[in-house]
Amino acid sequence: MSYSTSRLLRWLAAPLAAMLIGVIGGTAVAAYPERAITIIVPFNAGTTPDILTRMLADSMSRDLGQSVVVMNRVGASGIIGTQAVINAQPDGYTIGFANAATLAINQSLYKKLSYDADTQLQPVAETGSVQNVLAVRTALGVNSVAELIAYAKANPGKLTVGSGGNGTTGHLSAEMFKAMAGVSIMHVPYKGGLEADLALLRGEVDLVFENVASILPYLSNPSVKPLAVTGTVRDFTLPELPTMAESGLKGYQAVAWTGFVAPAAVDKKIADRLNQSVNKALETPEIQARLKSMAISVEPAPTDALFKRAVRERPIWAEAVRSSGAVVD
Repeated sequence: MSYSTSRLLRWLAAPLAAMLIGVIGGTAVAAYPERAITIIVPFNAGTTPDILTRMLADSMSRDLGQSVVVMNRVGASGIIGTQAVINAQPDGYTIGFANAATLAINQSLYKKLSYDADTQLQPVAETGSVQNVLAVRTALGVNSVAELIAYAKANPGKLTVGSGGNGTTGHLSAEMFKAMAGVSIMHVPYKGGLEADLALLRGEVDLVFENVASILPYLSNPSVKPLAVTGTVRDFTLPELPTMAESGLKGYQAVAWTGFVAPAAVDKKIADRLNQSVNKALETPEIQARLKSMAISVEPAPTDALFKRAVRERPIWAEAVRSSGAVVD
């Protein structure tokens, strides 16, 4: 066979090969899923992200006709688990839990973040949001945000605020408060939100900004007094509490939100199918009731809503990180 003939055959074969690959790929997408799907959760078992994901995974298994299993890959503010999702085969059989930390806070918290969410991941679905509660120890004698600010200004550096660790939404909510109110309050980081809540109960710290779901069981304790919530609207779980904006800090907002992501190269049709399954789960009465008991606002949305929210809120969190000085190398 001459060189020119061989080149001609290759030229004719190339479109055929591309067509066959497209047909095979299209068939794979149409048949998806054909085996178990893994959702990587970059946080500890038993935490709200883990509980939420397992709840949704059960419903998704029934909807998709395949097992949906949850794997915890913990460490470095969600970076290890997020990197595992990025490194997975982009076939739709490995996706991951994501939240404000992994998609919006880590970008400014870490000087050298090992991943680029915008180019290495794609959004699959939003799964909900949780507000924080500003709560103080009752013995402090303040009954409103305005009174707390007045106390802090009269006693600079005397107050302490506990959190679940540097760079958490609780910590950064406190930093937003300090910057907007113009007050000096010492930050005391703990190993987790539960430890910070217990420290407030024991009087070891003066206040916390803790998510509603975590602190709700302690708000009936007479030693704890809630003052406000950190979202733009009142929380359905504690409707009697004003927002921080209603309390005088106009423009204040700090909400922890969650979702699912996939490797960037996953076929958009697969991402859409997963989005439909997640939204179907979120709309079931049983899951809505459980989410309500966890103080999670349900937010079924199209695939791109998660990243739009991340991009929109990054400057807010970046300013809080800057104020706190909590940059990690």
